[in-house]
Amino acid sequence: MSLRGQFLLSIILALALSLSVLGVVALGHARRSVDNEMGKALEASDRIVDNALLSLPREGEDLYLERLVHSFDDNRHVRVEMIEQERVRTASRVAAPDPVPGWYQHLLEIPVQERIDTAPRLNGRVLRVSTDARNEIGEAWTQFRDGAAILGLFSLLVLGLLHLAVARISRPIARLGAGFEALGGGNYAAHVTANGPHEITALTDGFNRMISRLKILEDANRRLTRQMLAIQEEERTELARDLHDEMGPFLFAMRLDAEAIESEARKAGQEEIAGRAQALGETVSRIQSHVRDILKQLRPDGLAEIGLKTAIANLSTFWQRHHGGIAIVLKVMAEDFGAETDAVIYRLVQEGLTNAARHGGARHVVIRIDAVPDAIRVAVEDDGVGLSMMSSGGLGLKGMRERLAGLGGSLSLAARPGGGTLLSAEIPRVGEPVA
Repeated sequence: MSLRGQFLLSIILALALSLSVLGVVALGHARRSVDNEMGKALEASDRIVDNALLSLPREGEDLYLERLVHSFDDNRHVRVEMIEQERVRTASRVAAPDPVPGWYQHLLEIPVQERIDTAPRLNGRVLRVSTDARNEIGEAWTQFRDGAAILGLFSLLVLGLLHLAVARISRPIARLGAGFEALGGGNYAAHVTANGPHEITALTDGFNRMISRLKILEDANRRLTRQMLAIQEEERTELARDLHDEMGPFLFAMRLDAEAIESEARKAGQEEIAGRAQALGETVSRIQSHVRDILKQLRPDGLAEIGLKTAIANLSTFWQRHHGGIAIVLKVMAEDFGAETDAVIYRLVQEGLTNAARHGGARHVVIRIDAVPDAIRVAVEDDGVGLSMMSSGGLGLKGMRERLAGLGGSLSLAARPGGGTLLSAEIPRVGEPVA
């Protein structure tokens, strides 16, 4: 539940509890009031009857008593009955009570109180005065109902004002939450409009200053990452040039010397020396082949000249030739995204193939490069051993993340359904691809 919902729910529960306590207290007071009022009404009515009996005439007693009984007609609290031979001969009429809910009537219902008058001059007749609390309960209900309505309206007013106040606070907090969510996703332009109470405005201003500072730091970090990657490429190029210019001539000379020694030894009949020289020449040839492979990985042959798609095709051919049995499928829909982006994509595919072939033991690899209006998506999918051998966060994966971060991209490594690994990356578009 949201913070606003929890706050309003707590207020509603507090008001409901308060109203319930007030209702119980009000019911207690109403019950005592009804009981007290009935006692007083009974005492007053009985006194009236006693005084009337003192003036009872010797003739016309029945008519006098009936008039006495009916003098209590429409009384709201008592009923007077004349009983003769255990039968009610006449009785007063109680005033019609106001409608009252059954549950309230039941809660305030009190035992009927009564007084019996049996004066000797009544000649066996009995006057019974009894209480009827319905009208008094009706009065109590009217007061209870009106008070409950006023308190209910007051509670609704308080809840409405609290709702408006909390909404005024929660809206800017929600915007701040959305800003933090966007910041967590790498959006450093997600400034939040500063409005609301002073405290929220101050918090919003602090957030906007923080995100502006982070944007500056992120831009600086990307520039440094690009510079570092450029230096790495320069170092790779220099290392490849040194291998080619320094190691190449020495290996070529060693192979020529080995061939010359082999030739002279065979002329002299020294087969053992000739065999050793031949083995030395073959070893030098393998070293030369290995150095050429290293040179291709350090510096792709003419990536800028032959294009990304052809360079990746050549890389796939290299891995298929040196790791027999691995099948590589290319699904490259576009090429030439710019020299810097092409180099990062090439290195990403190169690292993915290395992990799949050398560490994952994959037999099938699929390489996908798709271009959508706002991003470039690269994926290397294999059927190897899965993440257990590739999720240790080695230098290869770390380097790929650094390269992608320099372009504002992201890298993800996930298990492939059915076994294997899916290495995927997304790079923001900086230019239109050339088909």
